[in-house]
Amino acid sequence: MSSNNIKAIIFDMDGVMFNTEVLYEEAFANVANQWGYESEVNEKFIKSFKGKRKDIIKQMYKELLDEVSIQRTGKEFDADEHMKQVLDYLDNYIKNNGMPIKNGLIELLDYCRLKNIKVAIGTSERNERVKFYLNKANIDINTFDAIICGDMVKNGKPAPDIYLKACEAIHVNPENTIVCEDAPNGIMAAFSAGTKPVMVVDLIEPTDEIIKMLFVNPLSSLLEVKELLSHEL
Repeated sequence: MSSNNIKAIIFDMDGVMFNTEVLYEEAFANVANQWGYESEVNEKFIKSFKGKRKDIIKQMYKELLDEVSIQRTGKEFDADEHMKQVLDYLDNYIKNNGMPIKNGLIELLDYCRLKNIKVAIGTSERNERVKFYLNKANIDINTFDAIICGDMVKNGKPAPDIYLKACEAIHVNPENTIVCEDAPNGIMAAFSAGTKPVMVVDLIEPTDEIIKMLFVNPLSSLLEVKELLSHEL
């Protein structure tokens, strides 16, 4: 198989296009500490959020902390306010420091445009956040042939819905589509959708089970994805 069978690339956003996963981890930990839940909201719990929609994360919080919160305050855990503070922390960082763009993103987008490879975003984030990120990164939203968000499908990752809908939106078969992901939930979603999952490693190393799902061995940057497209595989 050669790279000319690749007609499209779908990007996960956090941890793939932008170096925001580390910011999320920092935000989750910081707010948990402020609320006095640093022992419950540990690193393992925070990493389990990756690839999940915010409504699922809030439910995870409530399952973990409702009983503890009732014991401490007499009230159930306020997951909505907690998530709001997490997002405020993240947004304030971006507004003050700029959008941390992943190495190779701009080069890969330019290459895809040159080679007429369609590009889309498939993310668990909501559309408003995608627009905010792209604006702060000075990337024209019209660069993308489609943007599919978590609130546009019934089931979030690891279900294949987001990537199936993205392939449908750009009129490219899944087998002719690379999906760039950094999280196991995303890789499972891309694999289940019948696309070619490419893991661009961020904060989580792939397990043997995940590696078996990958189109190629794990990559370290989007520049390597560009190389993947420019050579026969």
